[in-house]
Amino acid sequence: MGSSQKYGVSIQAIETLNNIDQNSHLIVTGQTLKVPAKDAQVAKNNAPAQVTDKKADTANTSEVTVKAGDTLWTLAQQYNTSVEKLRELNGLAADAYLIHPGNVLKVNGTVQATQQPAQTEQPVQQQAQPEQPVVQQEATQEQAQEPQLVVSANHTTHTVQAGESLYSIAQAYGVTVDSLRAANNLGATLLVGQTLTINDPAKDPAQEAAAQQAAAQAQQEAATQQAATQVQQPVQNQAPAQTQAPAQQVQQQAQPAQVQQPQQQVVSTSADGAAIAAYAQSFIGTPYVWGGSTPSGFDCSGLTQYVYAHFGKQIGRNTIAQESAGAHIPVSQAQVGDLLFWGTPGSTYHVAIYLGGNSFVAAPEPGQSVKIGNMAYFMPSFAVHVN
Repeated sequence: MGSSQKYGVSIQAIETLNNIDQNSHLIVTGQTLKVPAKDAQVAKNNAPAQVTDKKADTANTSEVTVKAGDTLWTLAQQYNTSVEKLRELNGLAADAYLIHPGNVLKVNGTVQATQQPAQTEQPVQQQAQPEQPVVQQEATQEQAQEPQLVVSANHTTHTVQAGESLYSIAQAYGVTVDSLRAANNLGATLLVGQTLTINDPAKDPAQEAAAQQAAAQAQQEAATQQAATQVQQPVQNQAPAQTQAPAQQVQQQAQPAQVQQPQQQVVSTSADGAAIAAYAQSFIGTPYVWGGSTPSGFDCSGLTQYVYAHFGKQIGRNTIAQESAGAHIPVSQAQVGDLLFWGTPGSTYHVAIYLGGNSFVAAPEPGQSVKIGNMAYFMPSFAVHVN
């Protein structure tokens, strides 16, 4: 070592003071060594040289912006200087080793080779690579969290209309709400125009609606014919009176007002079940309105109250009051035109008018309109035959 001769000390003393391997005697270019002073004069003689070196280093100072992957050691190698000099030049602590991309550091020295910067960029690529498995792992987790949709061979599709709900769609196709959820990637709400997959539909809503409309029309025609028959009966009884004496004819000419009386009873006071059912179906399509009791909008008990009032029956405004409008009977004994209730007596929450078979007409829920329902999917608790 030239330093031992320069400072008049032994190689072993320098190696011991700087923890250098005494077998290999290896030191690095630019490494700062501590030299034990031989005496005060030697240290004094060395002082000007150190000052000169420091000035020379400062004069050869430039700035470098830290890139990803750079370390104090790689910069020291690149600019042919030492880590200790970089720390000293930039005011870093003696044990500092962390630097960050974007930091601007002062360096002294010259880049050793033009290819060296390319080598220092290699850690950047190596740092970018670990991010790829992370992204793939996150994508795999997201795929695992997506529900596996179940679509049967026998399925159809349905486009969501305004006012529909999962419950009403399930009823229309004869499936369950859980089946709809299993076959579709559903959000918090249904969107108008959204296409749903219906697995194994038990019903065809289009055919059922046509059949129900035909049945309703037939019932309405039957009720109208029955009313006309009742109105015409007194008129037929007047035919023989035309051959009677003029006084009797005058007396019978006063009877038209009496002829109108049966017609008024049929329209407003007759409680015939078929007529009640037919009249209730005339409001199909009327929108559901909370608290509504007119043809501009009905809730469930508002519809039943309005229909029965048309036939002269005052059954009360809400379901609890309407429970007392007649005798409680099992659903299996209900007749056309009877009231159907859901819930326990005294705390019912829904009411409808029985149409026969498994059908009923009701104002179902907000967002829907008066429609025909099926007891196979929404079974009432009991029925009431209005007195």
